[in-house]
Amino acid sequence: MSENRKNRMPLLIAFLAGVAVAAIVAFLLIGSRGSSTKREEQAAKQEEQTDNQEAEVSASAQQEAVAAGSTAQTAASQSGTTEGEQQVAATGKNIDYAVTFPSWNPDSQSLAELVDFVAGVTDEKSPEYLEPADRIATFDMDGTILSEKAPVYIDYCLTMYRVLDDPNFKATEEERSVMQQVRDVAYSEGKTFDPEGLNKNDLVATAFAGMTPEEFRDYVVDFADHTDVVGFEGMTYGQSFYKPMIEVIEYLQANDFEVWMVSACEREVVRALVERYNIPYDHVIATDVPYAASGKGEEAADDYNMGSDEKILLGAPLDEVECGKSGKPAAIAREIGKRPVLAFGNSSGDFSMLNYAEGNPDHTGMGFFVVCDDTEREYGSDEKAADFYDTVEKEGWTPFSMKNDWKTIYGEEVQKTELPGAEEEEALPNAA
Repeated sequence: MSENRKNRMPLLIAFLAGVAVAAIVAFLLIGSRGSSTKREEQAAKQEEQTDNQEAEVSASAQQEAVAAGSTAQTAASQSGTTEGEQQVAATGKNIDYAVTFPSWNPDSQSLAELVDFVAGVTDEKSPEYLEPADRIATFDMDGTILSEKAPVYIDYCLTMYRVLDDPNFKATEEERSVMQQVRDVAYSEGKTFDPEGLNKNDLVATAFAGMTPEEFRDYVVDFADHTDVVGFEGMTYGQSFYKPMIEVIEYLQANDFEVWMVSACEREVVRALVERYNIPYDHVIATDVPYAASGKGEEAADDYNMGSDEKILLGAPLDEVECGKSGKPAAIAREIGKRPVLAFGNSSGDFSMLNYAEGNPDHTGMGFFVVCDDTEREYGSDEKAADFYDTVEKEGWTPFSMKNDWKTIYGEEVQKTELPGAEEEEALPNAA
C-alpha cells in the first residue's frame, strides 16, 4: 500500500463512522417522531370516542326527559290536572298533589302553608328541623276529620240508636222519652239537645254499662259500618270522615309525625272510629267514662283488689267533660308530656289547643281551623263561618275552607239530602 493511502485511511474510517452515527441519529429521530405521532393519533382517537359517548349520554338524557315529560303530561291529562296545577305540585316541596292530596284543590294556599311547614321540620339542613319524636300533631275529631252534621255528633247518634232502635237493648220509658226528644231536635234542626234530668252523657253510661272496653268498641264499629248517615245518601257513619283531612293525617304519618286525637267525645268511641286510619289506642285523648273491676261493687277502688278472672267494665259517666276547651291542653300535657307543633280543630272547643300549639316555646307551631262554609255539599252556616273567619284572622291561625279548599268532602258518590224532621210518636219495640 502506498504512503498516501495509508495517510487517507484514518480519514475514511472517521468519515464512515460519522456517517454511521448520523444514520443512527436520523433513525432514532424518525422513530421518535413516529411514536409521538402514533401517541397523538391514539389520544385523538380516544378523545373522539369520549366525545361520542358524551353525545350518546346527552341524547339519552334528552330522550328520557322528553319521555318523562310526556308521561307526566299524560298522567296530568288523565287526572284532569292543568299545567298550572302541575306547576303548583312541582314547586310544592316535591309533592304530587294529585297523588298525595287528590281531594284538595291544588291551588289551596292553606294546604301549601302546611306542606311548607312539614318540609322545614323534616329537612335536616333546615333551621326548622325537628326530630321525629318531637313532631306532634293533635286533631279534634267531630267537625275536624269527621262529620258533625249527620245530623249531630256521632256519640249522640250512637246513643240514639242504642236506646231507640237496638232490639237487643230494653230502654226504660224515661230513657226512651229523653232520647226521642234529642232525636226530634236533631232530625228537624240539626242541633244537639239535652233535656232536663237525664242527658246524653248519663245515657252513654246506662245504655252501655256492663260492656268491656273491647265489647263497646266492637259495638261502635258495627254501628258505624252498618248505619246510614242521616242527611246524606251514599255513606255510613264509618265513611263520614272528611277525605281531605284523612289525606292530611296520612301525609303527616308518612313524614314521621305522631298523630294524636284530642276530642270531647268518649274515648272508646274515638278509639273505635279512628283505628281504621292507623291511629293507635294510646294516641287517643278524650272524655273518659270510668272503668271498674267487675267484682268491685260499691267499694272504693283503693279498697278493692281485683282477681285474675275479673274484667274491667264501663261504669258511670264523669260529672263534667274533661277534654274540651282549656281541658284539651291540660290533657295533652298530662298524657303526651310535650306540646304539639301542629293542631287542627273546628270549634270554640279547640281554640285552646290551637293556641297551645301556636305558643310552643321550643319550636314554631301552627294551628289550622276547619271552617264549615259549604252549604251545598255540607250543612254549613254562612253566619257561623264569618264569625270563625274573624276569629281565625285575629288569632293568626290558618283556615281550611270546605267550600274553597276541598275538591270533595266525602266523595262524589255521596249526596246531601234533607233532614227527615221530627218523628211521629209511636210505641218503640225496645221499650221496657
